[in-house]
Parts: sequence; structure tokens; C-alpha cells
Amino acid sequence: MSSYIIPDSITPRPIKPGRATVETIEAIMADRPCALLPVAGDCLEGVDVVDGGWVAVDFTRRPAPPRYRSKGGDGSSDLCLCYATFPGALGPMVMYKEYQGVWGPWQMVGTRYKSMWEGGKLRLNCGMVAKRIFGVIVASYDQDGRLLWQRNPEEFPKELGAAPTIRGDVGPYQGVRA
Repeated sequence: MSSYIIPDSITPRPIKPGRATVETIEAIMADRPCALLPVAGDCLEGVDVVDGGWVAVDFTRRPAPPRYRSKGGDGSSDLCLCYATFPGALGPMVMYKEYQGVWGPWQMVGTRYKSMWEGGKLRLNCGMVAKRIFGVIVASYDQDGRLLWQRNPEEFPKELGAAPTIRGDVGPYQGVRA
């Protein structure tokens, strides 16, 4: 049984500019099992995690392997708060991503844009290596604090899987720093 309640709505507060650091997330984790954190970016809009909204992150649970339709699953996957390097970025950052599974020794995460095109800009979904996964997203709120969706924290495992769930002979692009 989880030690917190996911509210039906929240009162959004102004979001301070800047990026969360690993040290900030570790301090929050040491203080509580779950936290409401702001969202800055649109890379998970395809799964109703909206820019300017909020998410509830459970630090005691981890994402489960994707439930592939080809293997009898429902095609869903879990979302997480992680420390990863976006392709082309200079180094890793704390960010929200979709958990994609284990590829060789790597925990893989990726984006889930709603559409490939935003105005005249092409936005392709991409995957990347997560150096660390802090916890799993159990609820999402819009900019006005209305609950968009929630999941029962008990559905998620307490540990990350280590068995490969992604197959293939291609290695990660060497220009990306993991």
C-alpha cells in the first residue's frame, strides 16, 4: 500500500526557471517517497504529460518493461524521471521520459511526441541511454492543476529489470555521451 494519496486536482504554483539537478532530486527523494514536480517541455505530450503541467513521481517504484503487443501485451509503457543525455546535447540532464526497456547493459528511455510536426518543425521520437532512473510517474496534471491520468503505484516494480527486453545488433551511436 502506498504511503501517499494522489489528489484529484492541485493548485499550481509558479515554476521557477532553471533545470533540476541530480542533487535537488536526491534531496527530494531523501525527504519523501513521492513528489509533485513541474513539467517543462513537450517530449511526452503524446502520453498526456503536458508542458507547464505537473507530475507525481514515486521514488520507491521503477518502470516495468514495456508490454509489447507482439508479445501479448497491451502496447503500453511506463514513464519515469531519469538522468539521460538527449541526442546532440553536451551532457546528461534530469528529464521525464518513456521507459523503453533494457538494451544490452543499458536502460533505455525515449520521447513520445503527439505529432511529428509542430508548425513547420519536424520532431522525431528518439531513444537514449538513461544513466539513472529516479522513479516512476504515477499521475499527470495539466497547467490548471486538473488530473489528466493516474496509475496505482502498486502496479510498478520496486526494482528495475536487468534482463534485455530490446533486441538487435546495432550499438548506440558513438557521438552520444551516455
